[in-house]
Amino acid sequence: MSAAPAVLPDRLAVTPSRLLVINGNTTADLTASLAGQARAFFGDAARVHAVTVPFGPAYIASRAQAAVSAHAVCETAEREAALAEAAGEPFDACLLACFGEPGIGAVRERLRMPVAGMAEAAILTALQRGDRYAIVTVGRLWPGMLREQIRQLGLESRCAGLLALPGNALDYVTRSPATIAAVGQALDDAVALGADVVIVAGAALAGFLPSLPRLPAVPVIDSYRAALSQVQALATLERAQRQAAGR
Repeated sequence: MSAAPAVLPDRLAVTPSRLLVINGNTTADLTASLAGQARAFFGDAARVHAVTVPFGPAYIASRAQAAVSAHAVCETAEREAALAEAAGEPFDACLLACFGEPGIGAVRERLRMPVAGMAEAAILTALQRGDRYAIVTVGRLWPGMLREQIRQLGLESRCAGLLALPGNALDYVTRSPATIAAVGQALDDAVALGADVVIVAGAALAGFLPSLPRLPAVPVIDSYRAALSQVQALATLERAQRQAAGR
């Protein structure tokens, strides 16, 4: 007679997960915005601890700045994880809230919890919605940087294009008429390249979509919300595995 299947404890569904969100940029106002968006997104399903790295660029716009931020992100992740462990409230998962994902490999190497990144989460989500994706972001150097990331994921052949919006990324946080028009036009341009899914990428563009007067007739993915969805899924899986093992 076969054994009955294991049943997960009911408390997994009702106990909020604990999530560490790290802004790899040093702009504290952006961290506050990301934290607020995450708490609104999760409601009672998660407790969010959002932190700003202590050194590095205000907003990453080059490979050199990403290298500095990677150092800051790794130090911050280790510190915050250790503090949470010492307090008896360890995190269930960590999110690097930066599309360039600075230092993500090192963070995964150093932490025992799952670690999600915005680019990886958004691209994998896009592949579940269509065949070819395009990415809209801010900064003239980002297309080259993103091509390197996409090659590492092995998904370059599915990318229809990378579109770089002009100006400083932090200017887009204000949702001015000029930035709204620029993002809207870039989405249309992405569809014209043959994309059947478009990713709006970067921490500065998190939560931007409701500001647009219209969206193209293809799925449009907010990279931050894709990452929030994935980090919560990873946290749930991690907690289920720990509970099944009795830890």
